[in-house]
Amino acid sequence: MVVCTYIFPQNGAGGFFDLAQNFIHSYTRFPAGYDHQMVIVCNGSPVTDEAEALFGEIPNCAFLEHDNSGYDIGGFQKASREVPGDLMVFFGATAYIRGANWLARMVEAWKKHGDTLYGCMGNRGAPGVQPHVRTTGFFLSSSLFNSYPHQVTRPEHRYEFEHGPTCLTSWMKDRRKNPLIVSWEGEYHEHLWDSIPNGFRQGNQSNILCGDRMTRSPYGNDP
Repeated sequence: MVVCTYIFPQNGAGGFFDLAQNFIHSYTRFPAGYDHQMVIVCNGSPVTDEAEALFGEIPNCAFLEHDNSGYDIGGFQKASREVPGDLMVFFGATAYIRGANWLARMVEAWKKHGDTLYGCMGNRGAPGVQPHVRTTGFFLSSSLFNSYPHQVTRPEHRYEFEHGPTCLTSWMKDRRKNPLIVSWEGEYHEHLWDSIPNGFRQGNQSNILCGDRMTRSPYGNDP
């Protein structure tokens, strides 16, 4: 089973309602191309009638409550434990889909390369920042994700999880699993992450499967 997870914080307060609408619009506009279950993680609020109505356009949709500890990463970890999948795809609150058959493309790469960490965007690192798969639009099996030994329970833990010395990407490499960035046109090892043609912050970004706030203006060139 393939499970996709989207984080919906604070019952839509603080701008998260508009972000969720943006994700839903992209999800319904661009078919996934592969059967899956969608899990909406209501972070920091109970599942409300309003939340269920908001996501009503998404078929086969389930809801999960999380106390918002660790923000999005804590929600991802809870979803992976409670709604496990052979493949789990994780979307943060600012995520949006950028083309049809996005999930079919992810599954194609996963079946080709096996059980490791995949992402739609990568960063080769900088002073104080480890090379890492960016933590939205990333995917792997729940069994592998649940093996990561560090639980993210505070907001500041998220940065260590994404790009600190014990981040998920480094943990994978320590276990001789090579993380890959998956685009529409190929799969890329770490030394190529910052030079993928039209990838993250490259050219017109048309080669990435999904975006987030960092692919939009003023950081990126998506409108």
